[in-house]
Amino acid sequence: MGKVYISNDRLSKLYSRDITHVCIAPSLFPLLQYLLLVDEETARQHTYYFFSNVIPLSLANQLVCTYYTQKQDKSLYTAIKKRIHKLRIAFFKNIKYPFLKTAHIYAFDYPVLCIYIGNRQYEMLSDAPQCFTYNMQADSEEYKRQMARRHSFLWRIQKIIYGDVYTDYYGNNKWCRVIHLTEENNSPILENKTLSIKSLGEMWSASSPQKKEFILSLFCITDADIQVLNSKTTIFFSQPLREDCQLSDEEYYGILCRLFSHYDTSDLIIKTHPRDKFDYKKYFPDIVLYTKSVNSQLLQLLGLSPKKVITFFSSAVEVFPESIECDFYGTNIHPNVQALFGDYKLRRKVHHKQL
Repeated sequence: MGKVYISNDRLSKLYSRDITHVCIAPSLFPLLQYLLLVDEETARQHTYYFFSNVIPLSLANQLVCTYYTQKQDKSLYTAIKKRIHKLRIAFFKNIKYPFLKTAHIYAFDYPVLCIYIGNRQYEMLSDAPQCFTYNMQADSEEYKRQMARRHSFLWRIQKIIYGDVYTDYYGNNKWCRVIHLTEENNSPILENKTLSIKSLGEMWSASSPQKKEFILSLFCITDADIQVLNSKTTIFFSQPLREDCQLSDEEYYGILCRLFSHYDTSDLIIKTHPRDKFDYKKYFPDIVLYTKSVNSQLLQLLGLSPKKVITFFSSAVEVFPESIECDFYGTNIHPNVQALFGDYKLRRKVHHKQL
């Protein structure tokens, strides 16, 4: 379930004296935010990273990290292995990773990786623009799920075994001492919390050329990537709806066919989400596909500027100014999507569309 990737046998040296920071990043956005928040030497030489398999291996192999992979099948065998692995983390993390007792922890605290936090103070990273506004309002599905679990016996057991952060994530606990946002958010969770608001653009502009080069090398981004993306006027930002909402390939293909029928596909690029594993090349061989695992926010900072963006309801489009048109299809594209995400709305101006 978990694997440690080590470069140049640095791990033993880092264990003994060098690790001052821990970054827990289950997705690309909090990782980019962390890299911009700390100085380059801290990011390179003094940070241990805990990643999920959303982070590309090409990036993970450049850093000292634990890489957590998780099978998606629903078998009893896999379910048992996941629980055993979580228990191992809970009981042995401070033995295997003794720096967890003293290091300065930055984390997006969504399970399972937040077990590494335990009951220690940490600074919370964002998962996306407006992540609290979208996910932690009193009427949002995520917030309601978290609140509902508080009445269960399982919640009490998990709290004892895994710690407060595992059960009360999104900073909704006493251990989260600072929440780092890239813009103002609205949520009851943020009341009485210390907030630090710095946009990615502000932090990128303040970064040295060497730090920018370091970040771009991690994400394997070159000028050619921006040229390819800017070669078409319209970009569709995909989401892992097939995976998250248990859609079959045929169901998701049908949704996409209806979506793409509204556009000139010769002038369209599909920018895939890192967790989206749908085979677009098989089903839409004539549409240009961009599959590098990189934030749309970083691409926008480097000059990505389409005329139109398309999404079901991805917050990735929030980064673009409202002078760029946005076609928004929402969650009512399928009952499974609606059930999981509720009525999801973006804050920016959009053109509401129907399939």
